[in-house]
Amino acid sequence: MGAVYRNATLTVSALVSAKSTVGILKTNDNRFLGAPKSAKLRVYEDSSKDDEVEVDWKPLEEETLRDLMHKGALASRGWALQEYILSPRNLLYGERQIYWRCPSMVASADATPEGFLFPARNFQKASQVIYSDILAVAPEIESHIKAVLQDYYELAETYSARQLTFGSDKHAAFSGIAQMVHPSIGGQYFVGLWTVDFKHGLLWYGEMASCRHVETHGAPSWSWMVTDARVLFSSIRNLEATPFDVKILQYNGIPQDAVKQFGRIESASVVVEGLIMPLIRSKQRVRARNRDDLVFGVVQYDEPSSADDDHSRSLIFPAEDQILGKALISLHADPGTDDIDISANLFLEDDLLVLLVQADENADNEMEPSFGEGIVLRPVKHGLEDVYERIGYVDFWTPSMDYFRQWGSRSLKMI
Repeated sequence: MGAVYRNATLTVSALVSAKSTVGILKTNDNRFLGAPKSAKLRVYEDSSKDDEVEVDWKPLEEETLRDLMHKGALASRGWALQEYILSPRNLLYGERQIYWRCPSMVASADATPEGFLFPARNFQKASQVIYSDILAVAPEIESHIKAVLQDYYELAETYSARQLTFGSDKHAAFSGIAQMVHPSIGGQYFVGLWTVDFKHGLLWYGEMASCRHVETHGAPSWSWMVTDARVLFSSIRNLEATPFDVKILQYNGIPQDAVKQFGRIESASVVVEGLIMPLIRSKQRVRARNRDDLVFGVVQYDEPSSADDDHSRSLIFPAEDQILGKALISLHADPGTDDIDISANLFLEDDLLVLLVQADENADNEMEPSFGEGIVLRPVKHGLEDVYERIGYVDFWTPSMDYFRQWGSRSLKMI
């Protein structure tokens, strides 16, 4: 279906129609029933000047394309995003008026100027790639892939917020977009991630409290396609590799067939090498206020640990364990508790790892602080040595690179 929309002359979309029987052709005769009539006002008191302005009533709940693209019935449907993005020209029907979208502009029937009332995300760079061969004047596409990748991750965020009737469509309903931007990005597509920018593809997290994994989606734990929850991606900081970045040693499961590469892949996995640190997950609550010197950052787990522990976001502290040695521990911050006094009785899991995905000190830019990001890994309980699944995301606050140099290096497999 991707080719159908991509090669269409015009796509007509019913943004507010909840189902096919509702229709899209509305009459706006009574759109402002009971509203005050327009009035003409003189601009100058001088009777010799007859300049006037016409004042119209503006409803409090005015329809805008920005709202329709966020809250309209069509905006909640997974398949509709691909249809909208791939179509070079869209005629969009709202409740009160129609809107137009094409590669060069967005417009409304009432001639509203472009600005806040239109969608904030227009995916401009990705659009230039998608429509480059059908425009009368081919645009100059930025040679650096960073802008296209940023649009891609924003498209993934937008798609993740939508629903699908059948979870098995998770890959197919997004594959058309991936196929169209592939020539510009390069490398290979692998269940939602790109081999040329795999590290940033790993750095996603749930927008809300959690992002539970759905096994029936046929996606590995480290892919954002493993969940039905809305996800967000970390900003692209540096496409170039640093000494602290994770290294991908092997990709397992990428189909040789160019079309199947963009579909569902069973048993996808990667072998990585990177810096690791043991992590203890605790349900303990501690007083963290005024102890910023001890807080290393924040961890956002993909899922709550249990029914009685609904916290997915915790602070990270350094720890010294009798068995693990130097480690990290995640604790819940609670200003109503005593100072930090770690209790082993409240440990939930003590066999986790933090895999550092990227870090840099930005020595060349004093305005940009150092950063470090990683993912939380849990060993797979199937007797498989060095096989892990992703269960969370970690953000370190202005970390010291000397601290990361103390971490151990290890190769492991992620499924």
